Amino acid sequence: MGSKKQNFLQGALILSMAAIIVKIIGAVYKIPLMNIIGGEGFGYYNTAYMIFTPLYTIATAGIPVAVARMVSECMTLGRFRDARRIFQISMTCFLVTGTVGSLIMLFGSRFLAGTVCGNPGAFLPVIVLSPAVFFLCMTSAYRGYYQGLRNMYPTAISQVVEAVVKVVIGLALTVLVTSWGLSEAAESGKFLGIDLGLSVEGLSEASAIAPIAAAAAIAGVMISTMVGMIYMMLHYHIKGDGITQSELLDAPEAQPKKKLLKTLVVIAVPVCLATLSTNITNLIDLVSLMNRMEYAIRLDHITVLEMYEGLLPEGLELEGVPNFLYGVYSGMPVTLFNLVPTIAMTFGTAALPNVASAWTTHNRHRIKKSIDTVLRLTTLLAIPAGIGLSVMSHEVLALLYPLRMNEVEIAAPLLQVMGITVVFVCTCASCHSILQGIGKERLPLIFMLIGAAVKLVFNYIFVAVPSINIQAAPYGSLLCYITIMIIDIISINKYAQIKINLYSTFILPAFCGVLCGIGAKGSYYLFDILLSERLSTVCAIGVAVIIYVVAVFLTKGITKKDFLMVPKGEKIAKVLEKIHLLR
Repeated sequence: MGSKKQNFLQGALILSMAAIIVKIIGAVYKIPLMNIIGGEGFGYYNTAYMIFTPLYTIATAGIPVAVARMVSECMTLGRFRDARRIFQISMTCFLVTGTVGSLIMLFGSRFLAGTVCGNPGAFLPVIVLSPAVFFLCMTSAYRGYYQGLRNMYPTAISQVVEAVVKVVIGLALTVLVTSWGLSEAAESGKFLGIDLGLSVEGLSEASAIAPIAAAAAIAGVMISTMVGMIYMMLHYHIKGDGITQSELLDAPEAQPKKKLLKTLVVIAVPVCLATLSTNITNLIDLVSLMNRMEYAIRLDHITVLEMYEGLLPEGLELEGVPNFLYGVYSGMPVTLFNLVPTIAMTFGTAALPNVASAWTTHNRHRIKKSIDTVLRLTTLLAIPAGIGLSVMSHEVLALLYPLRMNEVEIAAPLLQVMGITVVFVCTCASCHSILQGIGKERLPLIFMLIGAAVKLVFNYIFVAVPSINIQAAPYGSLLCYITIMIIDIISINKYAQIKINLYSTFILPAFCGVLCGIGAKGSYYLFDILLSERLSTVCAIGVAVIIYVVAVFLTKGITKKDFLMVPKGEKIAKVLEKIHLLR
């Protein structure tokens, strides 16, 4: 085998780092995108993307994991012919599921956008994105195979390549279409020969070409998936899989295709359902928010319009208000909200082997110590980030979206609540890793479904109230994840037969987080006297970070043993010991 093979911890670290890079690049993409196309365009964009997500998940989520697991077992046993045959079977499966998924999006675009999501204007972005299901399915076959070979680099590199292409192509197309569309519309009232039905004075927010601008942005996503597929194909055909001809000749005969396919399906289906459950809150928002906001507007549109007086785009029709508000919600607070869990969850992923190892050896003391450390490392990052987003919601949004101040006014109260929700989302993710480590991998799916039911009921009731509408959405998510976290902790205490240290895991990080929030807001007001608003925000965030780090080390919120639980932690601990910050 080639020299690229990594152990479990190295592989987890490589994929985690790739996930962080991809998430950051994704946020970098969405922030200028929101500044360009606004709430209307982002409403169409995100509707298409959220329709794409479950179809892609159903088509790909379980099979790569099943392929990776089966190939890994075959490589360990020296069954190299089986490994190759599994890859061939997965390629056939993905060819079928990818084609079906793309055709569903293509021919069902109007039904999915209009009937299911209540946003008929999003049908064009849905059509443009439809080929991405096929491209990503084919890419996933290669990724699952290489992960089974314990070579995570092709997967990580292809993910980063996709993210970069999405940013460059997506923003370029969006700027081109938006500027060209406005110019043509201002001269003739048409775009690509289509009568927009607006006067020149009504084009300040580009309402008429918002679906087209969103389609241009989503084209960047589609093209990036095609490039990712091409990269994986080239990598496989140029560098191969590392299995030598002599290894193939010495290997036992491959098992029958039907037997391997059955095993693949048995492993893939539960994983697919579990992965779907992690996206279920976004799916609930997609199918409930606009439909219930439409109901609220029908019930009392005057109250809704008065809530956002002076903040809605000029010329926006009443039926376009739900899409605009959904676009603001999904384009601003949700974008920032999603950044923190991705980074925080790497601690759970990296420390999971320690939990699993302790459980296997039935070492009760080590189990408790490992679980406490995983949760403490998660909350130490999630709590200050969440509190910071909450108390500095308006300032952070104004810093990132200077061209969309009307949308900022709407989004700031939403981010205040979602900042707190970040803490519970990150904690739930680590709790689910722990439950998997102690052999209770089915429980996270059940708990996610319970939380999703709570959110769905909350959205259905409160989003339809005209005086609340979209403002209810983040509270539904908060209640959802609080419910899940409580059940998670009770279950961990029960099945691991331990008692989680609530003081060191939650209370101490919360105390330091509150100091961080107070420092951020207080220093912002001081800086604002001398500096510009945007510079004051940057300086306030810097001060808050310093206050938090000092508070954590002074209260001994983190120890050397905590660092030893994560990759490269020993080196970090040595540096901190040298400067007397760690004992």
